[in-house]
Amino acid sequence: MKWTFDIAAIAGLIASIGTGVDDQIIITDEVLGNKGENAKLNLKQKMKSAFFIVFAAFTTSVAVMIPLNFAGAGVLKGFASTNIIAITIGVLITRPAYSKILEFLIKTKE
Repeated sequence: MKWTFDIAAIAGLIASIGTGVDDQIIITDEVLGNKGENAKLNLKQKMKSAFFIVFAAFTTSVAVMIPLNFAGAGVLKGFASTNIIAITIGVLITRPAYSKILEFLIKTKE
């Protein structure tokens, strides 16, 4: 890939880690929260609701980073590229893994 890992790339990783933690908090809150309409839903419906929020946040983040990636200079390009890659990996791999772990823990508790 011949990509230098500079301060902007590290900042992109830190930003994507923050997004990942936020996504996990959203999933946990949606699944364990028993407020309002959410209390009536089963586990599968709660996960579906949580993933809708996570994918909406993912789409927004990528939509914001694409112009930075193409219009930005070297520093912004490294930040945007790293952020897009890390958030995509997070949403496609780690969020489903986290939801399966959470689902297993909930079923074990019951």
